[in-house]
Amino acid sequence: MTFRHLERKYIELQEAVRNVPGGVGCANDPTLFFPEDLVGSYHDRKDVITQAKAICAECPVKLRCFDYALSAHMVGIWGGTTAEERQKLRG
Repeated sequence: MTFRHLERKYIELQEAVRNVPGGVGCANDPTLFFPEDLVGSYHDRKDVITQAKAICAECPVKLRCFDYALSAHMVGIWGGTTAEERQKLRG
């Protein structure tokens, strides 16, 4: 995958996000989607991941978000998946 291809996917994702009436849930609390940055117990992280995934489940751009994150090897919760889950899908 080339940088241009990833850049195009990102631009398409951002356009889709801008077109969601009322915005997307992750914009309300972006820190919720980066549990890797949390200092705390495993259970705290797990709770945050569950909250983020619940927001993603309702998001109309979830699939575009997932596609971008899978291709770009992003950290955090994207498209309802963790970085570890996406790594497993890549094989």
